[in-house]
Amino acid sequence: MAKGDAGPSVTFQPAATKRASEIIYEQVREMIVKGKLKPGDRLPNERAMMEMFQRSRPTVREALRMLERSGYIRTSAGSNGAVVTEPGGNNNMQMTMQDALQVGNISLADMREYRIISEEAAVTWACERRTQEDLDKLRAVLDRMAASIDDVDTYVGLDPEFHGLLAAAAKNSVSIMMNQTLSSINESFMRAKMESMTPAARKKMFKKVYKMHEEIYAAVAAQDAPRARAAMEEHLIAFENDLK
Repeated sequence: MAKGDAGPSVTFQPAATKRASEIIYEQVREMIVKGKLKPGDRLPNERAMMEMFQRSRPTVREALRMLERSGYIRTSAGSNGAVVTEPGGNNNMQMTMQDALQVGNISLADMREYRIISEEAAVTWACERRTQEDLDKLRAVLDRMAASIDDVDTYVGLDPEFHGLLAAAAKNSVSIMMNQTLSSINESFMRAKMESMTPAARKKMFKKVYKMHEEIYAAVAAQDAPRARAAMEEHLIAFENDLK
């Protein structure tokens, strides 16, 4: 198949009902990792993918968003199918970790254990180094989260944005890079989990997450590093338990 051509000569299996977007994500990702879909190749358009996977447009779109956030594809408004991206930079790190998780070289527990350590370090530095501009950006995201409790897609996207702003406030480039990688992977799991939850359960979880984010923000604003570390650890452990 020539680069940029629509409709690659690959076939997909119909997605099971449970966590369909994640299953679609994994099938397409596997095609990319194994080289059946190469950089520059174009995926079938949404309608064609709906027919291949026998799933709805929102489910297909969610899988495509997960693939784009993980760095496997890029999409653009009005285009006839997403395009497979060239691996490289932070996207390449995300892909490597996704692959390691897939084959069992690292466990989700290992990743989350490391995330607790790295995010506690980030909030410690953020307490020391944050500016008023950092606080204003964090406050704006929290306000958007409060207004999006009933909007799953928007709310789930704001969670990694909040953590990314904390990493930016830490003024450490490695912290920023690792946060982007881990948050992208974690967001994929979070979105998959959301599909199996009732609206009431999702709303309850979102309210709890929001309250914990508010506590982290308050600690960083007060430059209280011990309080910030404790709030972050409580948040990540509770979040992990919610995703089980």
